[in-house]
Amino acid sequence: MTATRALLLVAVAAAIYIVATGSALPDVVASHFGAGGAADGAMTRSAYLTLMVGVGALLPLALVLSLRLLGRVPDALLSLPNKDYWLAPARAAAPRAWLVDQCSVFGILLCVFLCYTHTLVVHAHASSPPRLDERLLAGGLVLFCVLTATWLARYFLRFRLPR
Repeated sequence: MTATRALLLVAVAAAIYIVATGSALPDVVASHFGAGGAADGAMTRSAYLTLMVGVGALLPLALVLSLRLLGRVPDALLSLPNKDYWLAPARAAAPRAWLVDQCSVFGILLCVFLCYTHTLVVHAHASSPPRLDERLLAGGLVLFCVLTATWLARYFLRFRLPR
């Protein structure tokens, strides 16, 4: 299975998960939390679910699907380390395919992180008033940042000049 297909499956699963678990939320959802995890912003459940499905499933898909057009983008518009080497006619197809594949991987990471964040919001509503567990959010954010840094490192290592 390609990473793009895996992203499609993860995005569909994310949308289903957000809608299914969001049905347990109250009509007015605490959607923003300040210091100490206290709710300081709210929106209707339908607006919250629309927003979360949009950013949690549709945004990663839109970013990756736009990259499917990468094969049609002129080389001059691409920003790539050692671009002249990697986009030489003899090897241009492989780097473009790798970029699409790896952006799909990042899209999967983003979907999972946003579903995790949604889960914390759902759990925050188990108490009254709603309170977000900042430690769990910080831990998830640190993990997401470490994985993103690893993803970026792979990008730069992939496009260094061969020795």
